[in-house]
Amino acid sequence: MNKWLIACIVSIILLFSGCNLLINSLLPNEYEVLESNWGISLPEADEVTNLLITEASFHGDGEWFTLFDYSKPIDLSNVGFVKLTASDISNANQKITQFEKRTIDIRQNAKETIDIFNQNDIKAEVGDYFFYDARNGGDDFIILLYKTKSHQLYKYVWHQ
Repeated sequence: MNKWLIACIVSIILLFSGCNLLINSLLPNEYEVLESNWGISLPEADEVTNLLITEASFHGDGEWFTLFDYSKPIDLSNVGFVKLTASDISNANQKITQFEKRTIDIRQNAKETIDIFNQNDIKAEVGDYFFYDARNGGDDFIILLYKTKSHQLYKYVWHQ
């Protein structure tokens, strides 16, 4: 009886693990989502950190703030990014600030959200690379800021 019970438990664990692996392999990864939703092809980062995420919802609404760390410089000039000049900085920082304010407002001034933005107070600088695209009257938008000095790319996605 004990051997049968152990065999059933091991079988259930293996079945569950196999199903989990299958589902994960079928779901698109971060890069595939960027490519299909926004037409952006990024090189794979050494590390990806989700700084702020919205759990899955029925309509897929939410806000996401993600950090891509690269060990060496990446070339984004042929992907639609703009290399920022002094005259571009204000517009880029305004878009980032807009994302932060809207996210804090929709999350009702949650301390955790405010802390994340305070700990990651990202500002565009001359020589950084910037990408912005909006759809659905601004209800959906993406901001990408690549910091050339630190080899870090910040992704801000708003979907309402």
